[in-house]
Amino acid sequence: MVALLPLAGKGQGRDTLRINLETALQVALSDNPLIQIAGEEIKRVDYSKKEAWYGLIPTINGTAQFSRYVSPGQMNMAGMLIDLPTQNMSSASLSMSLPLIVPALWKSIQLTDLQMQMAYEQARTSKITLRNEVTKAYCQILLAQDSYNTLKESYDLAKQNYEEAEKRFNLGLAAEYDYVSAEVQMQNLIPTISQIENGIIQAKSFLKVLMGVDISIPINVEGKLTDFERNIGGLDYPKNISLANNSDLTQIDIQLKLLQKSLQLQRTQRLPLLVGFGQYGQSGSSNKVGTYNFGQMPIIVDDPKMSWYSTGTIIGLQMSIPIFNYTNTMKEKQIRTSAKTLQLQRGYVEDNLNLQVTATLDNMTKAVEQMEASKKGIRLAEKGYAISQERYNNGMGTMLELRSSSQALTQAKLSYNQAIADYLTAKADYEKVIGTY
Repeated sequence: MVALLPLAGKGQGRDTLRINLETALQVALSDNPLIQIAGEEIKRVDYSKKEAWYGLIPTINGTAQFSRYVSPGQMNMAGMLIDLPTQNMSSASLSMSLPLIVPALWKSIQLTDLQMQMAYEQARTSKITLRNEVTKAYCQILLAQDSYNTLKESYDLAKQNYEEAEKRFNLGLAAEYDYVSAEVQMQNLIPTISQIENGIIQAKSFLKVLMGVDISIPINVEGKLTDFERNIGGLDYPKNISLANNSDLTQIDIQLKLLQKSLQLQRTQRLPLLVGFGQYGQSGSSNKVGTYNFGQMPIIVDDPKMSWYSTGTIIGLQMSIPIFNYTNTMKEKQIRTSAKTLQLQRGYVEDNLNLQVTATLDNMTKAVEQMEASKKGIRLAEKGYAISQERYNNGMGTMLELRSSSQALTQAKLSYNQAIADYLTAKADYEKVIGTY
C-alpha cells in the first residue's frame, strides 16, 4: 500500500491516499477480500488434487491390542468346561494396501484436474468483475467531481449576476424581477451542489470497499473525465465479436467436462477392482501381566508352558467384481440429463452475451455522438452567454436571457461530462463481456 499509494495531506489528522485508475485497480486486485477468497479456493482444490494422487501410494496401518480376562476364560471340550490357563492376551499387526487396478481412482484424479481449472477460472472471473466495478466506480467519482466543479462555476456566475442585478436594482436601473430571479437562480443551485457532495462521499466509500481499504481512510481521486477524451476514437470493432475468453461460457464448458468425467467415473462402478495387500502380525498370551518379546520366549511369566505366542506374514491380491447394481444406471441417466440441461443453458447464455456486446457497442457509439454534440453545444453556449451578458450590461437584455444562457452553458458541460462517463462505463462492460483482463 505504501508503494502504490503516495501519501498527501499530512498534518490533517490522517494521511490522504492519492488514487488514480491504475492505482485503484492494482490495490483492488491485491487487497479485495473476494480476490483473496478466490486464492484460498485455489489452494483448497490443490489440496484435493494432491489427496487424489496420494490414493495411488500404499497405505500402511498398525494396530495393537491388550486384553485381560475379568473372570477365568473357559473352553468347552467334549461337554467339559476347562478353565483356560491364560489371563492376558495381546496382539500387534502391521498391514499394507496397494491399489493396482482402480479405475475410479484414476478418473477421480482427472476430475480434480478439471476442478483446478474451474478454480482458476472462477478466480479470473472475480478479477474481471472487480476490474469492471472499480473502473465504473472510479468514473462515477470523476463524473460527480466534474459535475460539482461545473455547478460550482455556474453558482459563481449566478452569484456574480445576482450581485450585478442587486447593484442595478439599488440604482433604479433594473426591475425588481431581475433582482429576484437572479437570487432564485443562485439559491436553486445550492441543494444540487450539496447533493453532489454527498454523492462524492458515498462513491468514494464504495470505491474504498472495492479496493479493500479501510473506509475511514480519506482518499483523493485524481484526474478528470476529459483526461480520457484522447483515448476515445473511432470504434473500429469487428462485426463478429469472439466470446472465446468470456468467463461465463468458459465456466460452463468446464462444467460440461466435469459432467463427462463424472459420467466416466460412475461407469467405473461396473469395472472390477484389484488391490494388493500384505500383513504381518504377532500375538501372545500369559497368566500374568508382563513384557512380551514376540518371536522369542515370553519374558516375566510365572510358567512358560502356560504362555504362548504366534507370528506370521501374509501377502495377497483381492479382486472385487460388481455383478448387479441398477442404481448405477439411474445415476448415469441423471448425469446425462444434467449435461443436456447445461448445453441448453450455454446456448441461452451465449445469445444473451451477444446481445450485451451489441448493446455496449451501441452505447459507446451513442456516447461518442453525444460527446461531439455536447462539445459543439458548449462552444455555442459560451458564445450565447457572452452575448447575453454584454446585452444585459449595456441595458439591452434582460436577466431572463442571461439566466437562460447560463443554464444552457451549465447543461452543455454536464452533458459533455456525462457522455464521457457513459462511454467509459460502456467500454468497461464491453471488456467484461469479451473477457478482457
